[in-house]
Amino acid sequence: MLPGLLDHARLYLGLGFAVLPLHFPFEREGRLECSCGREDCRQPAKHPFGRLVRNGLKDASKDPATVEGWFTKTRFNIAIATGAPSGVIVLDIDPRHGGDETLADLDREHGPLPTTWRFLTGGGGEHVLFRHPGRSVANSAGALGPGIDVRGDGGYIVAPPSLHICGRPYAISVDHHPEDVPLADAPAWLLERIAATRTADKARKAAQWRTLARDGAMNGERNVTIARLSGLLLGRRIDPHVCLDLMLAFNATRCQPPLPEDEVVATVASIARRELAGRAARREGGDHG
Repeated sequence: MLPGLLDHARLYLGLGFAVLPLHFPFEREGRLECSCGREDCRQPAKHPFGRLVRNGLKDASKDPATVEGWFTKTRFNIAIATGAPSGVIVLDIDPRHGGDETLADLDREHGPLPTTWRFLTGGGGEHVLFRHPGRSVANSAGALGPGIDVRGDGGYIVAPPSLHICGRPYAISVDHHPEDVPLADAPAWLLERIAATRTADKARKAAQWRTLARDGAMNGERNVTIARLSGLLLGRRIDPHVCLDLMLAFNATRCQPPLPEDEVVATVASIARRELAGRAARREGGDHG
């Protein structure tokens, strides 16, 4: 059993958090691997343990009996669902991608962040927790600058005392422990910046898609363009058959010269398979830090 795991789980329940079990580092032939056993695991020791939480993040629980069953005499990692289920949003600061520098820039511009709960990650980063504002806060990557992600509704964080795939433990900051400091409200400037960045991103992407649909694609860009448009449509739950009809029409009217129809069919089918696999992965997991 991971030392202190059950005590941490009980602490999180007392704070009103919804938690779930994650896969964990497993030693094999002298090296640590994800307990899922997949050599190509993209989220080692960070994704939900599917046999216990078949719906991934959606099965995060606040029920003491369920949580006790998950974390008694086990070595699972533990995650906290962010957003409304737990009443928190989280800044995920990754110094390997410039998070410390970005945070320093934000401090100079807006003043230091208020004292609040902080967790140290096994990868050398930090999770800064704030009270959920009561309105939707989307997950985002880089909305505040390089190396800082936002974990809000539909996300989760790996929590102490989990082990990083490198073997280092996550820990609660001794100077920012929930037993010693209160959970702070997110500063108004922070929420405004997150919302403004998301709005600007949506507008920019919409303009790019409109230009692409209007201008079409020339020789050398046709397959990639049809793949991108197919991904956009399928990602918005457009029926694959409808997507194929639209792409055949786009190919006939916007591609110069048009591709053979069998190439369009193969491209859309490939993107559809990828989208379905991605949906399955998102059901299991969610945005995490």
